Amino acid sequence: MALFHEKLLEAKKNGNNFILINFKSKKVILKVVEDNDDTVNLLYSLRERFRDMFATDFVMTKEKTRKWINELVLDNPNRILFTISVENKMIGCIGHGGFNENENSSQLDNMMKDPACKISGIMTTVEKVYLRWMFEFFKLSKITGYLFSDNERMMSVHYECGWKLLDTVAIKKKSKNENSVWEISKEKDKDNVERYFNIIELKKEDLLRNFGKIDYEINM
Repeated sequence: MALFHEKLLEAKKNGNNFILINFKSKKVILKVVEDNDDTVNLLYSLRERFRDMFATDFVMTKEKTRKWINELVLDNPNRILFTISVENKMIGCIGHGGFNENENSSQLDNMMKDPACKISGIMTTVEKVYLRWMFEFFKLSKITGYLFSDNERMMSVHYECGWKLLDTVAIKKKSKNENSVWEISKEKDKDNVERYFNIIELKKEDLLRNFGKIDYEINM
């Protein structure tokens, strides 16, 4: 078993694991996702709210959300997801998954915040701390990611954390029944391109260069 998978299991198995960030006189807590009703409701609403920012789309229900948490996150040896709470109120999530052994890298994913939370700058700080934890806990050489190029707000947050844009690739939506997926387009005719993915990458030195002074504690 690779170190990545050993550490992922370690992070999941202890229900007392957390990341605490003191931000603007508020306590921000990141904890491994659970399948309780409050978490299911939050993730369901976020998925519905931001469904056009996912590479896959399907008819979502709360029961499907609970099944996704259990089968594709908690029981998945390659993924982890944290809920983000401010003063005990859940406002979002952040996670990562997959391990590229050749590059010693993993991919950031599922970073979302409830639009009702108006605390400016909170997700930039959460992302910085989470990325640093990823580098140091999993001993990663780099972190990768992709997002729609029209998601300018999220791209701006990533830039503040030190991410670099490697490429922008054309994508097309493929639909089957009630499901759809965005895939990299092989067509040369750019007139038929519907959207683009930004391919991004982060090295630890670039994160630390942009890290700043953050008061946080990790219990893992």
